[in-house]
Amino acid sequence: MASENEWRAAMDPLRPPVYVCLRRKPSSDGKLHRLALDGRLDKPEWDHVPWSEPFVDIEGPARKPAEHPLTRFKMMHDDSHLYVGAELVEPKIWGTIRTKNATMYHENDFEVFLDPDGSRHNYYELELNCLNTIWELLLHKPYKDGHAIENPYNLPGLRTAVFVDGVTNSPQSACTKWTVEAEFALPDLVQFDAMRRRTATAGDVWRVNFSRVQYALETVVDADTSELRYEKVPDRREDNIVWAPTGVVDIHRPEKWGFVFFSSQQELPGGEAELESAMAEFLREQIAMERVLDTIYYDQRAFCQRHGGFASAWEQLYPDPAAFPHADLLAQFELSAPTISCQSELGETSRVCFGGTRTPSSSAASTPRDGAVDSHGTPRRRLYVPALDLDDEDAEDPALSVLSPRSRDIRRREAAGVFRTFTASVRSTTQQWNIEHDA
Repeated sequence: MASENEWRAAMDPLRPPVYVCLRRKPSSDGKLHRLALDGRLDKPEWDHVPWSEPFVDIEGPARKPAEHPLTRFKMMHDDSHLYVGAELVEPKIWGTIRTKNATMYHENDFEVFLDPDGSRHNYYELELNCLNTIWELLLHKPYKDGHAIENPYNLPGLRTAVFVDGVTNSPQSACTKWTVEAEFALPDLVQFDAMRRRTATAGDVWRVNFSRVQYALETVVDADTSELRYEKVPDRREDNIVWAPTGVVDIHRPEKWGFVFFSSQQELPGGEAELESAMAEFLREQIAMERVLDTIYYDQRAFCQRHGGFASAWEQLYPDPAAFPHADLLAQFELSAPTISCQSELGETSRVCFGGTRTPSSSAASTPRDGAVDSHGTPRRRLYVPALDLDDEDAEDPALSVLSPRSRDIRRREAAGVFRTFTASVRSTTQQWNIEHDA
């Protein structure tokens, strides 16, 4: 439909930004002391750490070229911790939520999203406001994939601090900004890295995003105290200001989040040199492979909406082979033809190559159950979802599988090449990436 096509056209040009996370410098005595968190980023420990690019609207600058207040972040790491600093320029600093793990995004806040293994599932979210009230969550799946959330999900080693340059909740006072410091214990984050299962080290790449939820405020007179206070402008949507735009008002699109590269260097020139080496060695190729798989993922989701399941044959998804939009990336990076495989709900698997045909494998489910024989001693084959009686005394033709109504519906749909799960894969000479999805 047109709206989907318009969004895809706006989303596809969005390229995830890349940030170099430098190592923290030791103090003048050569030691790394525990960072004194006070929310300020103008202390010596942060001096060598570069700022990110200013945040943009979540829909992307092309789709929504809005002017937003300056928002940016810094990151650094050492052997035991990951540090995040953020600056949010704002003349009206407002927040009322003081209860830990209360829903935060109904007021102005700053949000951190960490996906260490880049799986796009099992990622961590932190939200906090200008009062240093925090809310932590674990998302096993993002909302668009049938979300599964643990709320709250508090990390034992997290420390945060906020500094307000001005006076919070005071229309009479001049304010300029509020700044955030967050310290994550690296062992706390290993649980989100199913691929490496270790703490972050130099050379690692994480998928990360940051978001600022910002409401337009007006000054009103409090009816009870007769004092001035802020409240949200009625009937005005919040602004979502992010580091890596997703193309739609939904921050939970991990495939569009930025890349954070962990450097062994303490100065930016050295860190950028390491990043360029990683880009040449694997990261540029990885980004291309993810773009190929992302296209298949979104096209499969659109196919599923129309047909109630995923395509199992390439020609179903792309009737015109020339219509696949990233054939240039396959050629540029000498990638394999992408493959699609589907797992039947009845135990059968089909596999299809780029431009190829679907070839069903033999079904393990056709193996007869122990002891299931007819009166002549011939094994009976059955495929039950759910299972029927054990011996099928009343079966008219014991040689045929007896299918439940649900099994017949599944068989009918899958005979048309429409399945409820799929896996897409693409390979290079050095790496392979897969994307899996179920309906």
